[in-house]
Amino acid sequence: MSYKALAPIYDRIMCHVEYEEWIVLIDKIVKKHINKDNVSIFEIGGGTGVLGEYLKAHGYAYTGSDLSLYMSREAGKKGIPYFCADARLLPIKKQFDVVLFLYDGINYLQTIQEYKKVFSEVSECLSRGGIFLFDITTEYNSMEHFYDFLDFEEFSDCSVIRHSYYDELTSIQHNDFTIFNFDPKTKKYDKLTDKHIQKVFPTQHIEEAIPVKTFETVGIWDEFRMKKHSSRSERIHFCLKRK
Repeated sequence: MSYKALAPIYDRIMCHVEYEEWIVLIDKIVKKHINKDNVSIFEIGGGTGVLGEYLKAHGYAYTGSDLSLYMSREAGKKGIPYFCADARLLPIKKQFDVVLFLYDGINYLQTIQEYKKVFSEVSECLSRGGIFLFDITTEYNSMEHFYDFLDFEEFSDCSVIRHSYYDELTSIQHNDFTIFNFDPKTKKYDKLTDKHIQKVFPTQHIEEAIPVKTFETVGIWDEFRMKKHSSRSERIHFCLKRK
């Protein structure tokens, strides 16, 4: 999960991502639950910092992080505060009004115990009354769209093959990328690979792992609609408030 091959071209192959919808959702949550100016946001798993750019442009005091050093380097080029960090062991003591872990980044956690560890780490860097917003991808999404999915994209300087496949027995979503980068000096292509494994837990299992002494569950919502999720939800948002 290093993202070494993907990081330099990530923004291009993920240009379809609904960042604007997240901004609308975050604005609604902040307006309702954070009664103050100059709201501070800390993002876990922020990738190349695209959402961070949007949040900064919307007036939020943003700080981002990602487990991948390569993704963090790309984000750093955007001129936003950013560092490399593991969500299971966050190296910060500052407290924020909002903590984000979006675009199913939390699905990279492989055990419920790891979820509990993240909840504990987030609680330490979240102000009382602050919000932790994260989302998961679901088994329904994997079965409907990524059970055995093959995609190909070609750019002027590279080609990307994506193979996504879902293992029902282990509830593991695999996303394998093969990238061919063109070298203008040699006139040849260099082959690189990036393999990603996400664990798809039932919503109930994650809900049961939320520490009720630390967090109040504001909502568990379908997609961006702030309405109750269902068995056909493809993305589910969890909104927790720090007690």
